[in-house]
Amino acid sequence: MIQYLKRLFPVFLSVSLFSVIVMLCCIRGSDNKITMTPVDAAHPSVTSGSSVSKKEHVFHQGEMRGLWIPYFSLSNGNETMSENEFHTYFDSIVQKAKDSNINTLFVHVRSHCDAVYPSKEFPFSAIFTGSSAAPDYDPLEYMIKAAHKAGLEFHAWVNPYRVLSNGTLNDIPPESPCYKWLHDSIDTNDRNVIECSGGVYLNPARPEARKLIIDGVREIAAKYDVDGIHLDDYFYMFTESEYDDADYKEYNGTVGQSTTVLPLDKWRCANVSILVSGMYAAVKNIDSTILFGISPQGNIDNDIAMGADVYTWCEKYGYLDYIAPQIYVNFENEILPFDTAVDTWKDILSDSRINLYIGLALYKSGSDEDNGTWKTGEDIIGKEIEYTRTKGTDGYILYSYEYLDRL
Repeated sequence: MIQYLKRLFPVFLSVSLFSVIVMLCCIRGSDNKITMTPVDAAHPSVTSGSSVSKKEHVFHQGEMRGLWIPYFSLSNGNETMSENEFHTYFDSIVQKAKDSNINTLFVHVRSHCDAVYPSKEFPFSAIFTGSSAAPDYDPLEYMIKAAHKAGLEFHAWVNPYRVLSNGTLNDIPPESPCYKWLHDSIDTNDRNVIECSGGVYLNPARPEARKLIIDGVREIAAKYDVDGIHLDDYFYMFTESEYDDADYKEYNGTVGQSTTVLPLDKWRCANVSILVSGMYAAVKNIDSTILFGISPQGNIDNDIAMGADVYTWCEKYGYLDYIAPQIYVNFENEILPFDTAVDTWKDILSDSRINLYIGLALYKSGSDEDNGTWKTGEDIIGKEIEYTRTKGTDGYILYSYEYLDRL
């Protein structure tokens, strides 16, 4: 099944970064393979010469040694930190990272359609004040400066689609665009947000939702001296067709007689790839030195099921600068051993301009996870790092800061 999917490249016509109509032609060759060919352009292009670098620093050369810092680590459970308290606390994060030989931080700046910085697009994150009210300082501005002062690179990590993982709709701030879409959707039928499995997510099929996400990364790239924009593995959070049946039917209605309709799973992949290429172009048009990367799940079957066409992203330059699969298994995993997973990702990365970083499950080290196999050997993470080096990958990222003591 994987090989079959690999031969299918979802392509699409981008009318603009903000309003996209997916129109695809399917050509069936003599070998009965289906090849997707674009009606026009595969993805939005980067405007040549339009970007200007803001950077005065160039940091790591060679191996990336990264660390994920999730949003809940930024407040340390304290929702009333003063500016000085936050500065002191984040300084301790930076120092601990340096002491652990880390050279790049991946900091969660937008986890639930919110922001840890003053934003025109999103409400402020509740992790600092317990509400969407912003503090009287800019946490992101300080974090970037602190990281750079210590010689660490800073990548702004965002969840593109997640609005609410659990709780109630009342937990969404009224000033959030998602709140308006939720409460107005009955009248307008805009379908920009989807409620499923107790959560709320932006709808990957809707141009308005994509525009919000793209505008959000554009805002970060324009305002802050970040070294990268980083997405994680929240894409389609459902497989059932009931959640996007109306959008799929709408898409079917736009396909001409000379074009074969994409199956549901390929259509979902195309929707996500439109967003990814749009984000990439938006970032590069502001600052060509800002890297854009994605951290999908380590199991490629799962990625495809979530609408993440990692094959195309790794084969066609213009979607990302690096990919960092979360290979959160060890060598003894019965379903997908670590070495097999690394080898597979190395094999599908066919464009030398795209870097491969391996996401490692530091949080599992020494734990009872995976039937206790993380206790059967010494220094499993260290051995995994050594294996990635033998395969010629470009580095690794550890999840997460909370578990650095296990390194």
